[in-house]
Amino acid sequence: MPELPEVETVRLAISEVVNKALIEKVDIFRYDLRWKIKHDLKINLEKDFFKTPFRLGKYILIPTNKDNVLLIHLGMSGQIKIQNKKYKKTKHDHFNIVVKTQCNLTYTITYNDPRRFGFIDLLKKKDIHKHFLLNKLGFEALSKELTINNLKPLLKNRTKSIKNTLIDQTVIAGIGNIYASEILYKAKIHPFRSTNSLSDIDLKTIIKACRFILKKAIKLGGTTIKNHAQPDGKLGYFKQKLKVYGRTGEKCFSCKNNIINSSIAKRSTYYCDNCQM
Repeated sequence: MPELPEVETVRLAISEVVNKALIEKVDIFRYDLRWKIKHDLKINLEKDFFKTPFRLGKYILIPTNKDNVLLIHLGMSGQIKIQNKKYKKTKHDHFNIVVKTQCNLTYTITYNDPRRFGFIDLLKKKDIHKHFLLNKLGFEALSKELTINNLKPLLKNRTKSIKNTLIDQTVIAGIGNIYASEILYKAKIHPFRSTNSLSDIDLKTIIKACRFILKKAIKLGGTTIKNHAQPDGKLGYFKQKLKVYGRTGEKCFSCKNNIINSSIAKRSTYYCDNCQM
């Protein structure tokens, strides 16, 4: 599933073409994604103008002049493609928006999703934080609100592993399996450590590692393991920088012990048993 860096990469690409752009046409080829696309979405979007997109966790939100907000979640295998040439429908294209920029350039923004676990919705701006997918999101992983003082009340009674806590979207929004493993390796924290056993220094180290890893991944266009591609078709190059994820049995870059892959809450977790305490 695309995580914060992949989603942010997509948001940045969309931002380059949609801000103040006229929504000329909306085509919905398939309504039955993870949840059905509303039948009035097309009529409520067309002839409106987009504003600057923003992101909440793994969700992209694009406001419009009429105080609507287009919500996009990429699910497990969703991709956004942006084309400035004549659009040709390809397999698994489910949703299209044609926009005209202030420079009179036309772009087609396409949502493609082989597994159809993604989601597209249109809601009112005032209802963003009431939406069932957004109303329980925790602290944004790259926000200034992600601090020790804000986290401690949430974590003090949590006996679950710190790996489980990092991927809990009601605590920190945006982190998934790939980056949780990489963040904990960077912080030298064992993924099986109970969350309430962490000291203030441990938490500070995790927050610092979180910002470092996520910002670096965004800079490199995210991580392409299977499906992720940037809207221009380029792959995410953070895969070349992974220290533990997907490296079962390979040597740790620091101590040369073998990287271990264990299951936590039925999710693969990669770590070095020697470097992470």
